[in-house]
Amino acid sequence: MDLNELAGRFFLLFFSILVLYFFSNRKDNETINPLMVIVGLCTFSLCYLFTKIEIGVGIGFGLFAIFSILRFRTQSFTVNAIIFLFATITLSILDIMYPFEKIEILLFFQIIIIGFYVVASIIVNRKASKYLNTVDVKIAFAGDFSLENGTIRKVVHEKINIQDFDFKIVLVNTVTNEIDLLVFY
Repeated sequence: MDLNELAGRFFLLFFSILVLYFFSNRKDNETINPLMVIVGLCTFSLCYLFTKIEIGVGIGFGLFAIFSILRFRTQSFTVNAIIFLFATITLSILDIMYPFEKIEILLFFQIIIIGFYVVASIIVNRKASKYLNTVDVKIAFAGDFSLENGTIRKVVHEKINIQDFDFKIVLVNTVTNEIDLLVFY
């Protein structure tokens, strides 16, 4: 593999990951850390390295999987982030390992994976795109306070004076008698 082919494969991967990242972060209340893009680029580099040295690709992926599992078990990820990570790893392996003689099949797989990802993210994010901003609100409650939708809406409207909004109850703290809300407006 010469430098031009390697650079072409790298730029194809980079462009693919940027498209996935753009469509992953369209949901306003949930974003993916931009550093997760590096996972795909590192996988691409490791696959290239493991094909050039004596260590087998299977051993290399095993080592990579062990370190990934150790790292990612410390934090819980959203479904969106896990799918983004899996898609970037898949694209990076395809880009570096697929034979150049069959570039049209590689491009077909790229377009199919990116296409399904974009369509799915548009379908999932359609509901969330109604509200562009979020704010955290704490509501104090007394003994006769009700967790009914209408009661909470009335208190939020009085507190921040917004007409069209939606909310999500994050925490009901019975020790301090407060409700933590995430308000979408």
